[in-house]
Amino acid sequence: MPNSSSSTVAVPVVPELPDAHNPRKWSTLKRWYIALVIWNFIAPIDMTSTLYAGGQAQIQEEFKVSHFVVTLGVGLVNFGFAIGPLVYAPLSELYGRQPVYIATAITFAAFSLGTALAPNIEALLIFRLLAGALGAAVFSNFGGSLSDMFTPDERGPLVALFTLVLQGAPTIGPVPGSLMGQYVSWRWIMGLNAIWGAAIGLLVLFLPETEPGKIARTLKRKEEKDREDSEKAIGVSVLVPDAPRKLDLWVKSLLTPLILLFREPIVLATSLYHAFVYGLLFILLEGYPYVYQHTYSLSLAKTGLTFISPWIGNVFGVLVYFGYFKQSYVAAQQRLYAENARLPYPHPNPTLRPEARLPGVILSSLLVPIGMFWFAAASNSPHVHIIVPLLSGVPVGMGMTLLQLSLANYYIDLYPTLSASVLAANCFVRNMLATWFPTFATPMYENLGGRRASFVLAGIGCAGVPAGVILLIWGEKLRGMSKRAAKEREWDGQRGGWVDELRASESPSGTHGDEKASA
Repeated sequence: MPNSSSSTVAVPVVPELPDAHNPRKWSTLKRWYIALVIWNFIAPIDMTSTLYAGGQAQIQEEFKVSHFVVTLGVGLVNFGFAIGPLVYAPLSELYGRQPVYIATAITFAAFSLGTALAPNIEALLIFRLLAGALGAAVFSNFGGSLSDMFTPDERGPLVALFTLVLQGAPTIGPVPGSLMGQYVSWRWIMGLNAIWGAAIGLLVLFLPETEPGKIARTLKRKEEKDREDSEKAIGVSVLVPDAPRKLDLWVKSLLTPLILLFREPIVLATSLYHAFVYGLLFILLEGYPYVYQHTYSLSLAKTGLTFISPWIGNVFGVLVYFGYFKQSYVAAQQRLYAENARLPYPHPNPTLRPEARLPGVILSSLLVPIGMFWFAAASNSPHVHIIVPLLSGVPVGMGMTLLQLSLANYYIDLYPTLSASVLAANCFVRNMLATWFPTFATPMYENLGGRRASFVLAGIGCAGVPAGVILLIWGEKLRGMSKRAAKEREWDGQRGGWVDELRASESPSGTHGDEKASA
């Protein structure tokens, strides 16, 4: 990480806006409407990679290509998801959130339509890559929108909803994809993304701007046009931040996540583990059609319905995290506060260590391989009722969601003002591996058979079982090796210098002051 004295970006001043223009002062109905439109906008984009599965056989037959080539249609979307947020993250700070949403809606719908009309496999793959890369801009923007409109105390239900769509959309994607793949052309499957994206895009066109800096600059321009005194604000004194320097934002957006990834051992270790589990999930989901069609002779449409099982697991994961793990963390923090209040001197540890966020990772590291072994053992014979292997998807989906939520909050505690960049680094590694994993999943099942391939996958999954415990025990040591991660001095009550240093080296993306968009 460059020295903050030589490579810095000033933290933008969050302006005090008049109530009528302050997104947090809008009516609850208006704010929730905007949030739900964005929620629905994320769904078709996030579903793009797996919706494609229902049309793979038709595409392979029409264009006479190998299985490897046709599965690149899944991998290249994930590749776009990996690089898109890095490239487009500064856009909302430069131009506001609304222009980013509009541009994303137009380009995603256009390239999805191009995919549906592709005359050859080359065009299809290029359009898929572009749809993923340009659509991914919404992933680096929606968190800022929520922070613009809602206080941390208000965000709880919304964080749960957005987590569910981010985790559940790729899981549930094969359901409509397979249903359509049995009865209509693959081009209609690709067209569904275009139609859905365009329909939500029409609503996006009329959403108001929520980024405070952009609103303040717009008010200032309007005032300068209408009044001779360009420094007098509308009704109240409005402190308007200068527009961020474009070069600084682009450089930091591209380089900061990568620097953190390769210079912070804790970021690299957790990202590789998350990518490992994420890749196993993609292989497992690619194996679902092979197992259920060969063992249980299910049609394509019915095979798609089997993906509801891990999606139910995603729902349970959200409920368990917010209903148990988050509440347990809050209760432990309150007990620590109460204990500290009784002391006649400042306690050296006024807040819980980041590792207090990791019990969900420990449970996840057990649930995922348990679900995989369950699937391997139960899916070998048609004499075993189909509900038995189907239920194995629940612990897998639940484990994936618990892992995602636990690591996200762990990162926020480790890097209070760098969390957006750390999450971008994690997303980059995860999606880069997911680019290639689906390409060898089906050949593995065809060569080894459903039972052997599933047991191999489950056995590999067991390698991740110790991860949560290792992080819990040695996480502090890894933090000590990570120069930018939260050290013991964060808990010594003398936070000023460390936090000020971080604030000098990273401008918060889509947050108000030093608030953390923590779940």
